[in-house]
Amino acid sequence: MGSDAKKKAFQCPKCAFVQLEPPHLISTYCRACGDYYEVVRPGASPPPSSHFPPLPPLAGKRRDVFCHRCGVTHGVSIHARSTICHGCNAAIDLTDLEFLSESSRPVDTRGHLHVGAEGKVNSLWIICGSARIEGRVSGVLRSEGEVVLATQGSMVCEISAPAVLIEKAARVQLTMPIETDSLIVRGQLSGVVRCRGPVRVLRGGLLAADVRARSVIVERGGELIGDLRVDNLQPREPGRSRHDRRVRRPFSPLSGIQAGALS
Repeated sequence: MGSDAKKKAFQCPKCAFVQLEPPHLISTYCRACGDYYEVVRPGASPPPSSHFPPLPPLAGKRRDVFCHRCGVTHGVSIHARSTICHGCNAAIDLTDLEFLSESSRPVDTRGHLHVGAEGKVNSLWIICGSARIEGRVSGVLRSEGEVVLATQGSMVCEISAPAVLIEKAARVQLTMPIETDSLIVRGQLSGVVRCRGPVRVLRGGLLAADVRARSVIVERGGELIGDLRVDNLQPREPGRSRHDRRVRRPFSPLSGIQAGALS
């Protein structure tokens, strides 16, 4: 509330879009049309010229950004590297992030998230466009694209993504559920799986889990251990945002798998 009260509304002279900026703003790019403009103070003469050329026209060069905090979607230029939610004023990064050491900062980006083998992210707020996890993630991970797990060991992490891939060398133990539309297991995974689409265990893969999915395919050389229920999970409603994927209720971690199942 304090930071918002210090900001002032400025209107783009080209498209009339109003955005909040610091009161002593000199120049900015419009978040709606991408045009660069300088602020003209009352009584001052307009600037003779612009030092920076305007961005290219945004016809077909916009992207929609969904805020997972308040549920508002707004459009930004494809040239933007960050944005502010129009609903809750939350800062949203649009670039790729990489963690090679331990961090406890919240992550909210629409770029690619990479957690290296020595990296560890501890946060209840981990949002990304896609992810590759080679280290550790603790908390709630929501991805708008594919999540690739290439780590070894146990993680206290709840994952929600359109697609999840367990790489061949991975040995993953999750104490919280995975919710996805598609799961491919090339390595080893134990935990709880809720899949609205197909689950595929490929040759050499091991899935030791409490599984509920629309279909399950275990290739020759693959292995599935645990409880299995094949049915039609609640489908997404027509026109429902692809971002609106939530774990609807907490699921108990699988307790019937022996500790040595993934050794």
